[in-house]
Amino acid sequence: MRIAFVAHQGSIHTRRWSSFFADRGHDVHVITCGDGDVAADGAYEVHDLGAPSPPKAGYLRRVPAARAVLRRLRPDVVHAHYATSYGLLALASGVRPLVVTAHGSDVLLGRANPIYAQVMRRVFRAASFVTVPSEEMRDAVVELTGHPVDVQVFQYGIESRRLAALAHQVRQMPPAPTAPRSIVTARPLRPLYRLDVLLDGLALLESVRSDWSCTVLGDGEERANAEAQVRSLGLDDRVTFAGQRSALEVETALAGADIYVSLAESDGASIALLEAMALGAVPVVSDITANRAWIRDGENGVLSQIDAASACESLVRALTLDRASVAALNRSLVAEHADRDRNLGALEQRMLAIVTDGGVKHP
Repeated sequence: MRIAFVAHQGSIHTRRWSSFFADRGHDVHVITCGDGDVAADGAYEVHDLGAPSPPKAGYLRRVPAARAVLRRLRPDVVHAHYATSYGLLALASGVRPLVVTAHGSDVLLGRANPIYAQVMRRVFRAASFVTVPSEEMRDAVVELTGHPVDVQVFQYGIESRRLAALAHQVRQMPPAPTAPRSIVTARPLRPLYRLDVLLDGLALLESVRSDWSCTVLGDGEERANAEAQVRSLGLDDRVTFAGQRSALEVETALAGADIYVSLAESDGASIALLEAMALGAVPVVSDITANRAWIRDGENGVLSQIDAASACESLVRALTLDRASVAALNRSLVAEHADRDRNLGALEQRMLAIVTDGGVKHP
């Protein structure tokens, strides 16, 4: 099966999904707008249309190029990731069948914008089926579309067995008894993820207990502000900005962490959360619908309101939980419901079925 992913090559989701299908023997191509130089390890071919300019409306300018590449490739199926920008490119190509995966903010935040809502409505109606990572998003797609559409709740999945093995390896070298409790956050440094609230919460935590340190993994537009905030709060000795790191470095940090924290205002099924669960860190995450699907407060993690006092209290509670018990429960949970090979294997069968049953339409 020849699959054309219309998606951002700079996204870890794109690289993992594309590599999985390439490893299964499919002829995989990625059509991206920028970041085409991000390594694909030769597993699949990347077609970079150039970064959109301006960032949003610029995708419209890439429609003719996307259409030309897809008509030349003549794929068996087109799979768009992110329902607005790349969904529009895939829709405009005219190639069917079309599969669309919505990731979270595209639907949950974009639906408030009339232009984005109209784009998504047309994209979803044209799709053979749509995948979303949560029940909340399924309801949002159905409501937005106002038309019968096949929407499946489908977890992206993580390499649960490999991550569990890595966690075991890291934990073979326990920290010194006097080592501080390790708190790790690994989200893009963007306003959506409310690092500012976490830092204010850490300032309050400092007045409660002093046996902790926090590592901020990732980069983004909020980094300078966050570093200035750390200085103003006097947390220079507690908080370290590690920047963008490789996937293995992030995984190793999470495997050694006591707590993983994310206070995102909106999310789908967060891969970072699922990986933290597989790696054994106790999750402290915002009390939003997507996270409540995975975390039972006080049992396998802690749900926090998005304010400094709640963040502090949630971190204190998480530090009292038995990490080994939480880790065992979470590894079992993600292995059953969020294993990448199992989930993407099921998606592969669904894609093969629509190609066989419905045929391929090229304009």
